[in-house]
Amino acid sequence: MTRRPLLRVSAMLLGGCLWAAAGENPADEVHAMIEGMHTALMDGKADALRAFFDPRMPGFKRLSSDIGALLKESLAPSAIEFLSETGDGQARDLELDWRMNIRAYSGEWSVARPARVTLRAEKRDGRWRIVSFAPMEFFAPARGSAVWDLVSASLGSLAEVRGGAVDDRGYVPADFLAAFDPRMPGFDRLRANVTALLQEGNVESFVELAGSHGDDRRRTLELDWTLSVVGHDTSIEMFRRRQRVTCQVERQGAKWRIVAFDPLEFLAPEKPR
Repeated sequence: MTRRPLLRVSAMLLGGCLWAAAGENPADEVHAMIEGMHTALMDGKADALRAFFDPRMPGFKRLSSDIGALLKESLAPSAIEFLSETGDGQARDLELDWRMNIRAYSGEWSVARPARVTLRAEKRDGRWRIVSFAPMEFFAPARGSAVWDLVSASLGSLAEVRGGAVDDRGYVPADFLAAFDPRMPGFDRLRANVTALLQEGNVESFVELAGSHGDDRRRTLELDWTLSVVGHDTSIEMFRRRQRVTCQVERQGAKWRIVAFDPLEFLAPEKPR
C-alpha cells in the first residue's frame, strides 16, 4: 500500500477527547484521532494524549505513566505515515510509520525515536478510543539526561583521585574507566594516558555540553572541555588545555557505556612518560 502522510482533518477537541465531526467516514475519523495525538505531543498535553486510549486497555497504567514522564521533561513533535488500515465503522486496525523527535525543554538534548506502530481503535459512545497499541514503550521518557549524568559523573571522578606515590592504586582512574566499554577502539591507550596524566598532578575540569543527538540506543555528545593539572604538592597549575571533545555512548543492557572518545590525546600527560 502506498504511504500517505498524516492527514489534516477537521475535528473538534472537547474535554480532552477528539470527537470527529458528524458525517465523516470511519477512516477520516480515525485519521483525525491520530492528528489529535500528534497535536497533543506537540503541545506537551499529557491528559489530552491519554484521552485517546481506553483506560481498560492492557498496559494502560504503565502507558499513562510513561506519557506523563515523557511530556514533563520534553516535547515530542512527530512525523507520521499511514502504512495500512483495515476495518469498518466500529473497529479499525492501523499500521503507522511514526517518528518522534523528542526534545528537552532545556534544549540540551534531543532523541529521534522511529517505530513501526500498530494499533486497534474501536468506536465507543460515539468516539474512537485506542484499545491496543504496540510497541507499548513507544511513549517512554527519553531520559536523555541519563547519558549526560553518566558522562559528567565519569569526568568528575577524575578530580577525586588524589595524592600518593606514583605507583599508588589511588592513581588508577577506576571510576572514570568504568564508564567506558573496554572493547572501545583505543581503550588501552586512553587508560595509559589518563593514568599518566593523574600521576603528573591533580585534574580539574570544567565541561559544557555543546551538543547531543542520537536515539534511544546510541548518542553522540559534543563537550567543550577545559582541563587543568595542578601539582600534587605545590597546588600550582602546571598546564591547561581546552578542546571540543566528542563522546559516543551506547546503551548496553540497562546501562549506557562510552564506546568512542575523540581525541584520545586530550587526556594524555603534558610530557611523554
